[in-house]
Parts: sequence; structure tokens; C-alpha cells
Amino acid sequence: MSEQHVKEIDAPIKELISSRRQEILQIAQNGANPSPLKNLAEIQTAAIDALYRARDQEK
Repeated sequence: MSEQHVKEIDAPIKELISSRRQEILQIAQNGANPSPLKNLAEIQTAAIDALYRARDQEK
């Protein structure tokens, strides 16, 4: 069961990392007003960290 939980946690981590890459590219291109995208990137970072912690606890 634990291995299944780890797989379930890995999927959103990969999705968030992919999404975060896109947001970072938008921040780079949209240098004039990056605040909303910066906030989103910070939220994504926190979510990724939380998912990593959950995955580590499952192992």
C-alpha cells in the first residue's frame, strides 16, 4: 500500500514541477509585472515541498 501512495504522490509532484517551469518562463518574459506569477511559483514550491515530505513519510 505504501508504494501505491508514493506513486500517487509522485504524479502531482511531476505535474507541479512542469507547471512551475511554465510559470518561471512567463515570469522571465513578463518582467514588468511578475508579482502574480511569482506568488503562484511560491505556492507551487510550497506544494511540491509538502508532497515531497508526504512521499518521504510513506517510504
